Amino acid sequence: MSLRLHVLATGLLLAMAALAQAAPLTVGVKSSPPFSFQSGDRWDGLSVELWENVAEQAEMDYRYRVYPSVNDMLVAVEQGQIDLALGAISVTADRERRLDFSQPMYRGGLGIMTRSEPGGWLMTLQSLFSWKFFSAVLALVLVLLIVGVLIWLFERKRNPEQFGGSMGEGIGSGFWWSAVTMTTVGYGDKAPVSRAGRLLGLVWMFVSIITISGFTAAIASSVTVNQLQTSIKGAADLPRVNVASVENTSGAQWLAARGIQFTAYPNLQQAMRAVALGEQDALVADAPVMRHLIRDRGDKGLLVLPNLVREESYAFAMANGSPLQEPVNLAMLSILPTEEWRMVLNRYLGKNDL
Repeated sequence: MSLRLHVLATGLLLAMAALAQAAPLTVGVKSSPPFSFQSGDRWDGLSVELWENVAEQAEMDYRYRVYPSVNDMLVAVEQGQIDLALGAISVTADRERRLDFSQPMYRGGLGIMTRSEPGGWLMTLQSLFSWKFFSAVLALVLVLLIVGVLIWLFERKRNPEQFGGSMGEGIGSGFWWSAVTMTTVGYGDKAPVSRAGRLLGLVWMFVSIITISGFTAAIASSVTVNQLQTSIKGAADLPRVNVASVENTSGAQWLAARGIQFTAYPNLQQAMRAVALGEQDALVADAPVMRHLIRDRGDKGLLVLPNLVREESYAFAMANGSPLQEPVNLAMLSILPTEEWRMVLNRYLGKNDL
């Protein structure tokens, strides 16, 4: 009797194992363009396309289960509710302690998004009325006036035809001479004849080269406006501005670890909107995802700074000790080095993000 029970129990276990093996995998997915997003009635994106190629090579059946956040999806993996998670999942030390990860499929990281200030004629006109511009002009006028007074003092007796008349007329003639000499125009209507005046003219011609170069540089620095300017240059500026991030993400963890105060938003779209509206000055999140959303929306009012605040790898997440790790990694190692995969990266991320 016991033998029969043993045989029945063994048969039941084998049947359950076969049924489990035949059951499709449950794959968690969250919308994180360009890694994962819905295109009509199907999922698309960098991570999705890679997973579907991996599943095809490893002959795995699967079904997707959608999650609202990366954190919810990773908790589901940890608790065994799903077999694998994909999207813009960065590998961090905390996550590595809780989960296993596949081979890295892309190396990006955290970036800073902020508002851009477009240049143009309006900004140029504003620069022309700035104190920096007026101070440069006033300094030049003062130098021209000093030289004009000196040449008048040297020439008023020896050359009254050109620098004579009343004090105002004489200084005015000297100012005119110093201006046309400095700009190398030299109309020839006025020229010093005294020895002191000619010596001053010779010195002034050489000094003018330096003076006009310095003035040109001052004007250029006050008028020239970059096409995209921002008051935030990098991570060092974050403590003094209003910062946003997405709750329960690596960006929020990075900010908290450095003691930088920030406002947490439930998703990236709301955080980006807060920056665009001026409610926040900067956003720390996955740089490739933010660049894709800005490019996809054609939003020229936002930009992601070129330097990453922290490099990160993106990978698939699985439970600790998952039997999927070996077949998934083997398939990925045969896909990632190929030119076909390079073309996929270019298609989703663009050459500037590689």
